[in-house]
Amino acid sequence: MKKSFSLSLTLVLLASLLIVCSGRSSTSQLTISPDKPKPGDTVTFSYVPADKQFQSSNRFILYVYAFSKELPSVTPVNLTKSGKKWTGSYSVDKTVFGLAAKIKLDEKNEDTNKGQGYFFPLYNASGQILPGYKAGLALAYTSWGQLIGVEQNFKKALQLTEEDFQATPSIKKDFVNSYLRLLQSTKPEDLEKKAQAFLDEVSSLPELDDSALTTIYGYYAQLGNQEKAMAIYQQAQKNPKGDFFQVQALMQFRGIQDPKARLDFLARFKEEFPDSKYIDSIVSMMAQSLIQENKLEEAQSFLENNRGQAQPYYFYVIASQAAQNEAQIDLAIRAIDQGQSLAQEQLRQPDKFKPTYYTEEEWRQELEKNLLPMFLGLKGQLLIKRGQEGEALPLLKQAYELNQGKDAGVTADYVHALLANQDFAQATTVVEKYGQEEYINSELMGLLKQAYVGLHKSEEGWDKYQSEIQASAIKVMREDLAKKMINEAAAQFELKDLEGKTVKLNDYAGKVVVLDFWATWCGPCLSSFPGMKTLVEEYQKTPEVAFVFVNCWQDEDNKEQVVKDFLEKNQYPFYVLMDTTNKVTSDYGVSGIPTKFVLDSKGRIRFKVIGFEGDTEKMVQEVKIMIDLARGK
Repeated sequence: MKKSFSLSLTLVLLASLLIVCSGRSSTSQLTISPDKPKPGDTVTFSYVPADKQFQSSNRFILYVYAFSKELPSVTPVNLTKSGKKWTGSYSVDKTVFGLAAKIKLDEKNEDTNKGQGYFFPLYNASGQILPGYKAGLALAYTSWGQLIGVEQNFKKALQLTEEDFQATPSIKKDFVNSYLRLLQSTKPEDLEKKAQAFLDEVSSLPELDDSALTTIYGYYAQLGNQEKAMAIYQQAQKNPKGDFFQVQALMQFRGIQDPKARLDFLARFKEEFPDSKYIDSIVSMMAQSLIQENKLEEAQSFLENNRGQAQPYYFYVIASQAAQNEAQIDLAIRAIDQGQSLAQEQLRQPDKFKPTYYTEEEWRQELEKNLLPMFLGLKGQLLIKRGQEGEALPLLKQAYELNQGKDAGVTADYVHALLANQDFAQATTVVEKYGQEEYINSELMGLLKQAYVGLHKSEEGWDKYQSEIQASAIKVMREDLAKKMINEAAAQFELKDLEGKTVKLNDYAGKVVVLDFWATWCGPCLSSFPGMKTLVEEYQKTPEVAFVFVNCWQDEDNKEQVVKDFLEKNQYPFYVLMDTTNKVTSDYGVSGIPTKFVLDSKGRIRFKVIGFEGDTEKMVQEVKIMIDLARGK
């Protein structure tokens, strides 16, 4: 991920949403009545599904996201069948600018309008779109749009925001932070000039709220303009308990190193701002700091003492780190129990802990299908390490069932326990079931072999059985990837390689090209590189396929030398182009790295993959299948 951006919207978010767009919404219709709704109206949504598979369904749920200048709030609306349509009513809040929506079709599929999203502006009494709608919509393309299946697009977001600003200049004060972040992300040629002009304009507007004041003050202070910074500070004095001074206190906290002084600061902050939303942030920062310093006992005790503001995930981090040291196994198990208990406690109070932009179902899935299995799985591993296989088995079974057999690591842990208890039949069933939906990596295949030999008392027939199982898993993977194929124009580019040679995308005409955007500081990029090295070496003798690594977001002045040293140190045979201005990265809509694009021989983008899940073998197999599909094989 880029340093300033996180795909995670909350600390609890440990994976992307569990339900993905099926791509079956090309001609579906979602309409709203009245067609020019106003804030405060009760509206009716009408939905006609495109796919015949879903036309006979007996239940759809519409998720409506009401947005303004903040993150949206979501409301589920049950749709009732009326002829060929499904309809449902929804009351529009009086404070919002627009609505976004998606439809849950079944357990695995959503209609997100093929990743374009369903968006509905709100209107004033004169029938004009509300000022702030476009700027609010722009936030969907920079942050929360992933909730409705919309990919990030900073250029589009900037265009929408500036259109709204031009039509209604007075709304600029409501989108100060988002607009300046858009300028930083898109990096227009006149970035500094535009940012300075914007700051000077909005700082003179009346009735700036704390959010705007905080952002403007921070920018002026960073630019060294103390006079204007102090003028903003004086304006903020009108609300001494507001967000502005809470953020200033938070900045002071970041500079405190002494643990006792930090605890004293937290106590004072709680006393001065008892209802502050930043208390959770301070607790998280303190926990992170203690964990990084390997003060695990202190971190565990601190989180338990601040249980009301603690995130359960940090107990897992403590436990996983403590699990590496035999002397700290008891601490690890204690942290697991505390974190699991806290997660279950939060699940019982969704009104208090659920973010407004998640449906309760989605939020529960994150905790129950991701976080809780992590706790159970780690505890099971530790019990097996202690020789307590019998006690570990029910925990790992519970983790597997909560996760619904979707995670290779959780599945492997469960199979380990089954083998330890000599339940070879169930171990075989579990791996075979996993292979019906996912690629079976070498660890799981090795466990399956143990189960096979345990059942048959021999390796006879194993090779044929293994080939059939793996072929079936690869077939499933191919079918899934085929559904995710896109067909978009690839932005033309002209970049220099590490030898100073100018390279154009057109130079690769007629070839399938894998473009990998990366940086030397990017952890997920580096984790993916052993697999990418395997792919590069495997396709070296296939001239129809090219791998191009585009270096971006590299901060150093001597970028080329930093990259050269990195490649030489790690012996990576990568052909690298340098996007020193990050223009090409922006043109391709890259919002986080690594991001891979697979282009077909006509220069069309057929796949876009963001991030690295951590399974090297699976990634290698996926890229190979994507290349084959792009080649028409």
